[in-house]
Amino acid sequence: MCLMTNGEHDMTFVNRILYGGGIVLDLTRWVVFASVLIVVVNTFWLTFFIVDGLSMEPNLHNRELVLLQKSAYRGDGLPQRGEVAVVRYPGDPEHKRYVKRVVGMPGEKVKISDGRVYINGTKLKELYIPATVITEPEGEWQIGTGQYFLMGDNRPNSNDSRYFGPVEKRFLVGKALAIMFPRTSTIETK
Repeated sequence: MCLMTNGEHDMTFVNRILYGGGIVLDLTRWVVFASVLIVVVNTFWLTFFIVDGLSMEPNLHNRELVLLQKSAYRGDGLPQRGEVAVVRYPGDPEHKRYVKRVVGMPGEKVKISDGRVYINGTKLKELYIPATVITEPEGEWQIGTGQYFLMGDNRPNSNDSRYFGPVEKRFLVGKALAIMFPRTSTIETK
């Protein structure tokens, strides 16, 4: 007859739970592991964003599900011109999230004149919007250090930097990578 001490009995019980116990326990372990993995990935790297509104048409449509890379602008990660970013609205950063295109970079001068966008006096080539789109209102903005000028692709129907000014990097949530539903498509950046 073999007598186990209380500590050995506790260890056997723990080993049975961790390393054996049947299909239900195995399935439960995998579900817990997958759930923790999904939460970690969603918190730090990738998540989904639902487009709300018409400001990015014709490229992004209302209610489309977009894959968002949350880690893109952390640390040394900087937005590039033409990228589509999700931004916390500076006037209400806890609640409102917008999806906009990065148009102006830190230190640049953005000018809107005759329905077109100019960066440091050079007309910006915006192949991601139809040539017939007119950008209004006219104005000039000097982009500060660590700031970005963002605009929606649907210029007549977009609340963006033309109205609330350049946005600091700290308000950028992440980079939109692809449309996932109801259609699947990459997001044009040039």
